[in-house]
Amino acid sequence: MFTEIPDEIIEQIRKENDIVGVIEEYVQLKRQGKNFFGLCPFHDEKSPSFSVTKEKQIFHCFGCGKGGNVINFLMEIETFTFIEAVTYLANRVGITLPETRKRQTSLSEETSSLLSAYDWLTKYYYHLLKYSEEGKIGLDYFTKRGIKEETIDQFQLGFAPTNSEFTMEFLKKKGFHQQLLVKAGLFAARSNDEYVDVFRGRVTFPIKNHLGRTVAFGGRAFQGEEPKYLNSPEHELFQKGNLLFNFNLAKNHIRKENEVIIFEGYMDVLAAYQAGIKNTVATLGTALSSNQAKLLKRYIDTVILCYDADNAGINASYQAANLLQQIGCEVRIAHVQENMDPDDYIKTFGSEQFKQQVISVSDTFFKFYMKYKKRDYNLSVDSERIAYIETIVQQLASIESTIEREYYVKEIADEFNLSTDIIHHDIEKYKKRNNHHFKDKSSKNSNTISNVNNYHKRMMLLPAYRNAEKLLLAHMLRHPYLIEKVQQKLGVSFNIDEHKIILTHLYALYEEKNEIDVSELVDKVTDPELKRIITELAIMPTNETIIEQEINDYINIIQTEATEITYLRALKQKQKEEKNPILAAQIGLEIIDIEKQLKHMK
Repeated sequence: MFTEIPDEIIEQIRKENDIVGVIEEYVQLKRQGKNFFGLCPFHDEKSPSFSVTKEKQIFHCFGCGKGGNVINFLMEIETFTFIEAVTYLANRVGITLPETRKRQTSLSEETSSLLSAYDWLTKYYYHLLKYSEEGKIGLDYFTKRGIKEETIDQFQLGFAPTNSEFTMEFLKKKGFHQQLLVKAGLFAARSNDEYVDVFRGRVTFPIKNHLGRTVAFGGRAFQGEEPKYLNSPEHELFQKGNLLFNFNLAKNHIRKENEVIIFEGYMDVLAAYQAGIKNTVATLGTALSSNQAKLLKRYIDTVILCYDADNAGINASYQAANLLQQIGCEVRIAHVQENMDPDDYIKTFGSEQFKQQVISVSDTFFKFYMKYKKRDYNLSVDSERIAYIETIVQQLASIESTIEREYYVKEIADEFNLSTDIIHHDIEKYKKRNNHHFKDKSSKNSNTISNVNNYHKRMMLLPAYRNAEKLLLAHMLRHPYLIEKVQQKLGVSFNIDEHKIILTHLYALYEEKNEIDVSELVDKVTDPELKRIITELAIMPTNETIIEQEINDYINIIQTEATEITYLRALKQKQKEEKNPILAAQIGLEIIDIEKQLKHMK
């Protein structure tokens, strides 16, 4: 039998999915007082203004204004429908849902079909690798590279057969049209109506989104074919600059370790993962992108780059480190000994030595920068040595941490036999030139406070009656027993239409349950703007203890405004209907006088 999801099940799902835990799967949150703050995932910012309250099970961003409960968060960040968000949360906590009359999805029919095709192809390639005679050559390749069976199973590694007809026939029997498969880049069309699998004869690495759904493949040739590495072409679900290999499995380990290790290759990730180093990801054959850097910044502050030790790897490390520095990450650069990539090192020396001799002793960005820039200068020549020192000191001026800056001032002074005073003098010169405003890293929390304070300053500019309505609603959300008093004194005579609607929902919910659950109230409204206002009101600071006079003052301000507005509206109607021009003019003067008074009150 098909039914809608009952309200009591939705309420159970919401209560069993702690909003802090769910949001921490997307955003790095830090406790400040009663609430948690982090960088908003819905707009770009460098100072945290995204607030989550565990007590009320809601979120609100003081920057962009988005807010809601745990269901709304998933609908927003994953572009889920309501049913998809509830289903995801139910699966997360093991609650079985009744089937709905119609499975709602935010994806188009073609996109859903494409995802399904990738799911089937992942299983197909994996099965061929493990159980077919032709796939044995791929399995032997992975075995020789030290990849264990459990790693093959975990990552669903596969093998694409050389005969593309088998693969096409398999997918057609599953109901997929060849045009879709060509459009998705899984097959290439030849001139004689022949379709070939672009990964034929290669071992395959499923590239998955953060929810663990395959959206592309990486393929590696191992019998001399070119190119050696091949990725799916980009399409609606797959943009190389937005995804990271293994992010779906690594994200929980990244949060736990509070750092991420970025590799260049898929095999590096596999070797690390099966050696117990699980907070690892890899770029998808391209340089680290701004979107990938911002994704990681939402989760952690510390990023360790562990690229190959050749010139290409060093240059890629420098570009990636610069990008990560710009968005506020603490960057470290690990060095694997020459002629070895991370995969080889881990298999040769083991995970513990890799952790102790490579990861733990990784360079700070500035240490790496000094080594990197030394390659551009001949330090045996005085003029080039001076130019190098000036370049390094200029970069040193950009370091925010006073301790770190002082540490490297002494190191440079010792290495080049210089006075620390001279280096400090030049640092100040560069700081003034670049108009930098330096502060210790411990001031990050003050940025959050500043964002919240700016919000309160904006509130102070609002009319008195609007603030009175906001503060009265905020008190009612915290102290529901006030609802009866407000209902008796004001009814629904608020002046702001949105506030009237919220007030009506408050009355109804309190009458039904004799209490107010803010997260449930958010579900009662459908308008995103009303959800935003409710979360803003719920997170707004108010006095913990109720002062009777304060509440009465709010009620009086609202009543006065409502009374004056009603009287003013009646006067304007009377003036419109008055046929005597002298009386109409007298009414007009009274209207002007009242409007002046109202303007003065605001």
